[in-house]
Amino acid sequence: MSKTILLTAFILLFALLCAVPAFGADAQNLPVAFDVVEDGQHWSGAKLADDNWSSKLTLNGTGSVTVTAQDDIHFLYVVWDRIPGPWLLTQQSDSHMLGKLCGQDRFLHEYVALDAPAKSVTIHAPKAGAILCDVFAYGEGDVPAGVQVWQPFYDDADMLLISTHADDEHLFFGGTMPTYAGELGYKVQIAYLTHHWEQPVRPHELLDGLWTVGMTHYPVISTFTDYYSDNLEHAKTLWDLNEVEAYEVMLLRRFKPEVVIDHDVNGEYGHGAHRLNTWVLQQAIDWAADPAWRADEAAAPGSYLEAAQKLPAFRTSKVYLHLWPENAVHMNWDKPLSRFGGKTAFEMAVAGFACHASQQQWFQVGRKGVFDCAAFGLYYTNVGADTKMDDPDFFENIGEADFSDYEPPVSDETPETPQEQQEEPPAQTDAEPAPDAVSKQGNPVLLLGGICAAAGIVICLIAASRAKKNKRYKGRH
Repeated sequence: MSKTILLTAFILLFALLCAVPAFGADAQNLPVAFDVVEDGQHWSGAKLADDNWSSKLTLNGTGSVTVTAQDDIHFLYVVWDRIPGPWLLTQQSDSHMLGKLCGQDRFLHEYVALDAPAKSVTIHAPKAGAILCDVFAYGEGDVPAGVQVWQPFYDDADMLLISTHADDEHLFFGGTMPTYAGELGYKVQIAYLTHHWEQPVRPHELLDGLWTVGMTHYPVISTFTDYYSDNLEHAKTLWDLNEVEAYEVMLLRRFKPEVVIDHDVNGEYGHGAHRLNTWVLQQAIDWAADPAWRADEAAAPGSYLEAAQKLPAFRTSKVYLHLWPENAVHMNWDKPLSRFGGKTAFEMAVAGFACHASQQQWFQVGRKGVFDCAAFGLYYTNVGADTKMDDPDFFENIGEADFSDYEPPVSDETPETPQEQQEEPPAQTDAEPAPDAVSKQGNPVLLLGGICAAAGIVICLIAASRAKKNKRYKGRH
């Protein structure tokens, strides 16, 4: 009898475990074949699978790439050499063709979820052509951590970082992004004063570095080409100064940040573009808050001035500058961050900068001198001075109601209904699942509860079996 009970219990436990859907498994990168067609000619697309930004496939406006796998493809990860603009993805579904317009968010690294699983999909180049670096196809499962699923710019940010170049955000702002975006969940938007399209690997390094430190909303990258300058006056001549000023006013008005982080007024190691970035911001604080600033000036279509003119005035609450000596704070970047498995913010800044392989020979994330990435000063505030010197916080003195996107809580209290007038809630049906119905990947709480319950049944049955044995043999001593 006891063997029967135990066998039944183990069968019950095995059936329960088999019935629970697996959850939390990353999707697999599928082996694929590429068929590149351009002007009626077929070409090899092997370079699209080598995970190398330097090997590229250039397509004209007639070009297409068909990606085929033996297993169903659920999503693609497409790495462009240049942002192509809108492009078309097609796939065969049963007896008809599905088409999906992609690229509208203008992401260089683009995650594309298929409308339905398919073993073959085709990327169609836009009329202007496109340059592809890599295309990866994934099966069913969770999106792996290395696949960058970028979100559009924030509508309203809590913090704005204005970095002059790709890599400065790690070198000089240190643990700001891993702490405030990754760990604390603030809406941190980053914008760059210059771009690096003439240095093809650097835009990829930029995105990899941001993703590594917990950023999920795409960066703003200006139209100003990167040039070196060793002083402020020279840097003012490199670009249209009026447009540089309008760019930073636009950023403040567009993102309405409570906190802004920018460079050292002396350009850290003396870089003129760093100096220009901060010199403009120091004035843009008031310009952005003035509705009359250049409001009647004729603006070229598509210019930063036109964009700034269309936005309402806004005044930020706090501005911190790297190495600013007054109201100085020294951030604690040595706290372990649970979001990153216990690594510190400083360690994550190092990891972010490590993605910038092209810059390793010149710089490193540091703690001393002009490279002290924890040294800041409160340059501007309209919410009072910082006082928590032992544990500084960029958001000190900014309460919940001070955020520009704050919405007062709506009372959920409703008049009590007499007991006799209350209606019975409708019974749940298969067509109307309960609000907390288990997702297709499984609910981990219910899963754990089910396993524990089954294990409890097994233990109880074993205990009952032993109790019967003990009772059976009682009195034989």
